[in-house]
Amino acid sequence: MNEDKDRASLQELDRKLVAVAGKREEKHGPTRGTGKPSQGMALGMRISAEMIAAVLVGLLIGWALDKALGTMPWLLVLFVLLGAGAGGLNAYRAAKGFDSAVGLGRAMGKRKQGDKE
Repeated sequence: MNEDKDRASLQELDRKLVAVAGKREEKHGPTRGTGKPSQGMALGMRISAEMIAAVLVGLLIGWALDKALGTMPWLLVLFVLLGAGAGGLNAYRAAKGFDSAVGLGRAMGKRKQGDKE
């Protein structure tokens, strides 16, 4: 009789520990309640790709205009700086979440809100 009581107590304790571990995993696990693992890493990769792309586009536009107009380093330098500024602005918007204010990001936000209701 005493063993049955001990076994029931251990099973109850086990259920409680599993429940606490589940709650802890939700708060402190790799998904952190978002349902998306590595969300921060994805944002970092996106920001770095946008920065590189913006600088490369500025470089190509500046090079092409310099080649056409014969003003070799000046437009190249100007457009590289403009590309770096645009990349920095895009990175700031992505990090702050402002990039979803218009366009596709806004539509996706409305769609997610509709899914929750």
